[in-house]
Amino acid sequence: MKDLKELEPLQKIGPDVYLYEGSAYNSNESNSDPSLIILCTWLGGASPRRINKYVAQYRSIFPASSILLITTTLPDITVRPFSVLRARLKPAREAICHIFSQKAGDTTERKNDALLHVFSHGGCNTAIQLAISMKENFGPNALHHLPLRGVIFDCCPGETDFRRSYNAAVLSLPQGGKLVQLVGRAVLYTTVGTITSIQNMGFMSSVNDLRHQLNDEAVLGRQVRRLYMCSQADTTVDWSNVLSHMDTAREQGYQADGVMFRNSPHCALMLEDEKKYWTSIKQFWREEDLSYKVDGPASALEGVSTDRDSSLPRSKL
Repeated sequence: MKDLKELEPLQKIGPDVYLYEGSAYNSNESNSDPSLIILCTWLGGASPRRINKYVAQYRSIFPASSILLITTTLPDITVRPFSVLRARLKPAREAICHIFSQKAGDTTERKNDALLHVFSHGGCNTAIQLAISMKENFGPNALHHLPLRGVIFDCCPGETDFRRSYNAAVLSLPQGGKLVQLVGRAVLYTTVGTITSIQNMGFMSSVNDLRHQLNDEAVLGRQVRRLYMCSQADTTVDWSNVLSHMDTAREQGYQADGVMFRNSPHCALMLEDEKKYWTSIKQFWREEDLSYKVDGPASALEGVSTDRDSSLPRSKL
């Protein structure tokens, strides 16, 4: 990733893996902050400048927390085998074990108090492989699960859909002239079409498989609270698919809430209403009632107008 200085004070600890080590594991520091915030970013447009907006805000509202950043590349969600991705995540697993080993001597502290923030399908895929690979034993003090207290699904998960998968892949194209964009889009159209066909035949993992894995208690844990955040204007991941996953999670016994935005493009909810976005995250972590909350099942929201002012406090959909 270019322009790494924009990610300071995070330090690169492995391929596409970065860490800032805070002090939340120290009992003399804030006990209300997560010991660790894990950010699994989206594919297209996740530049250091954009990622740093999330890192900076998290450092502001949870100053004692460590932050683990894992970025996503196109091969991660297309051609790279899960075994290769899990091997790449070893530095992330080691960082998690190191941070939580600092808490091991204090039996009064909660051991499961990490916050996982997942962006789009690229982030979902990374988070799933991180969670599964945590079960690998690579040392006597290794954890065998992600020590999560909460997970935020930001603009995800959707469903297997060629058009939306193509739109997401286009976001990963380098900025350039019309010729670069034209050739890149043509290559992606063929590539995404081929992958979608293979997925539909059952020979490759699909977004629908990802949806099922996220509701498998062996992956993230049934006790982990969930916050789903989405936008009605998202052309990459349909908001109704996000909220239907929330509904299914609730039916399966997960504690899950949702927050809807109206005019945000994919993975840019914060730009529409920064106060609403970060207030929701803080209230979710503190287990408070959400001021901006989706009421009722996703099916009841079909056809809801996107023209209302989403900045109104305590907006109930």
